[in-house]
Amino acid sequence: MEKTIQLGLVTDAIPLDQIAQGWDYYEIPNGIHMVPMESEVNWNKNRDMYRATGVPTPVASHYIGGLGTVASGPSFDREQNVFWAERSFRRMSEAGVKVVGVWGGFFQSPEGYGRAKAIDDAISFCNIIADQAEKYEMLVALEPNADLKTLFPSYSEGLEFAKATGRRSIRVMADLNYFIKLNEPLDVIRKDPSYCLHVHMAGEGNGFSQPNIEPRTALYHQLFHLLHEIGYASTVSVASPWMSSTGAEQIDYKYETAITLQYMQQLRDEHYRS
Repeated sequence: MEKTIQLGLVTDAIPLDQIAQGWDYYEIPNGIHMVPMESEVNWNKNRDMYRATGVPTPVASHYIGGLGTVASGPSFDREQNVFWAERSFRRMSEAGVKVVGVWGGFFQSPEGYGRAKAIDDAISFCNIIADQAEKYEMLVALEPNADLKTLFPSYSEGLEFAKATGRRSIRVMADLNYFIKLNEPLDVIRKDPSYCLHVHMAGEGNGFSQPNIEPRTALYHQLFHLLHEIGYASTVSVASPWMSSTGAEQIDYKYETAITLQYMQQLRDEHYRS
């Protein structure tokens, strides 16, 4: 059978009991469901909540969640980040996480601070998380987020930065949303396919969109065609600001996640044929 991909759902906004069945995995939000400042009792409840679904959680995102925690800039606090990493990665290992998404918005380069100093902070931060990732046999996917005030707003810059860290566990994530924002060509992923560790499917436009609402069909097909050509056989998550596709005032998450999954499965079947 040909190599294929796994389709997952980011569970930051949706209660687990309101998700349609059939997803290959869930992407667990670190900064929401395994916050290091939360007690072990609360973490154990969240861990067991996910385990009870029977759906694996091999990917985590939302690595930093508030409390002034950043990866670079004036508020960069090494001691805080060491604590955060040690507890976060241990908890992620308990949840079966193998890929840790870290949002590029945390890599600040504020005016007047000095880019060189911000990069030093960011390398220090990456060494902290890489130490933990390698301890637990995980990989880290940095997520460029199209914010020009950050250290690596584009995928191309994120790839360059990830390589500059010199850490084998530090790679990069391709988020379609940010390719759209910067009008960055998807072909940059071909520069080094081994560094593309994870993919987020989302698209801005029409007041935001999820794949089943006025989908960017051509771009979705272009991305999946590229992924297949480079031999990508890892995880693709739907990360979306959810909307009601029926016009109902209250979102029916079971319905929306079911038809979104169906759309994604059809997309996968077309490009990853067995």
